[in-house]
Amino acid sequence: MKITQLLCASVIIFNSCSSTKKINKDNIIGSWRVSEIKKFDKDNLLLDENTPLDLENQQLNKGSVLHLFPDSTYTELTEQKVEVGQWSFLNDREFKYKNHKLTIERFEELEASKNLIASIPREDQSIESEFTLVEDVSKIKDYKKDPFYPSNNQWRQKPSKKENNEEIIARLSNYLLHNAYILKAAHERNESSVSFTHSKGIIKVYQGGIGIVKEDKIHKAWFDYFYDEKDAMKAYHLFNSYLNNEGISTIKSTGDWVKDDYEILLTLHSQISKTKKREHRRFIAKKIS
Repeated sequence: MKITQLLCASVIIFNSCSSTKKINKDNIIGSWRVSEIKKFDKDNLLLDENTPLDLENQQLNKGSVLHLFPDSTYTELTEQKVEVGQWSFLNDREFKYKNHKLTIERFEELEASKNLIASIPREDQSIESEFTLVEDVSKIKDYKKDPFYPSNNQWRQKPSKKENNEEIIARLSNYLLHNAYILKAAHERNESSVSFTHSKGIIKVYQGGIGIVKEDKIHKAWFDYFYDEKDAMKAYHLFNSYLNNEGISTIKSTGDWVKDDYEILLTLHSQISKTKKREHRRFIAKKIS
C-alpha cells in the first residue's frame, strides 16, 4: 500500500480523507490489517512513548491480519500462525470476535482503500485503546475460495497425536489447495505479484511450474504443522513423488504464469487427494527408509 494511503488512514488526519458512511455488516466483511494503535490512559490521555508494548502492538509488529467472512467465521493471521472461530456483528457500532468486543468509531471508504477506526472500551466505559484497521486486500467473488477462509487452513492445525497416512495426505492436500487459492485470488485481483509470506512450506513456485524446496531449505514452520518431523517429511516426500525427475510439474503455457501455476496446483491436489492406500504405503516407506 502506498505511503500516502497509510497517512490518509491515520487517526490524526483521518477527518480530511473522506466522509463517514453508515456502518453495516457488509462494511466490515473483508481482510483488515492493523496499521496504527493509539493507547489511552483512564482520562483519555495518550500514554508516553516509554510505555511497554502490549499484545496488540506485538501483533502489529508481526503483521496481524483479521479476515472476517460473510458466514460469521474469521481467521486471524499472525506470521505463520492462524486462529479461526466465529465473529458477530452486534449492532451498527460493535462487533465481537474471541474475547474482544470492538466499538466502531467510524468507517471510511477512500479512493483506493477502506478503513475502520475502532476502539476497545474498559469496563468503566473509558477507552483502553484505539486503532486503525486498513483493508489488506479486496474481497474475492467466492469467499470460500479465499486462501485464508478457515476450511482452507486446516493444514496449519497441529495434531495432538501421530497421524496415519490418510491424515497426512489430507493435510498435504489442504495445503496445496490453500496455495492454489493464493494464486487464484491474486489472478482475480489482477495483482502484479503473488505473496506466499504467510504460507511458508515446501512448495517452490516458478513462472510456469511448481516445484519443491530442497530438504535443507524447508522453513521451520512446516514442521510445526505436523505431530513430528517424521510425519512432516512423509508429506514432503509424498508431494515430491508427484513431480518429475527434475522435481517440477509443468503444463503447456498460456502466457499467464499465475493462472498456469494455479492449474498445476489444482491438478496435484486432485492427484494426491486420490492417492490409494497401497500407493502411498509403497512410496512413503521407500522415501524415508
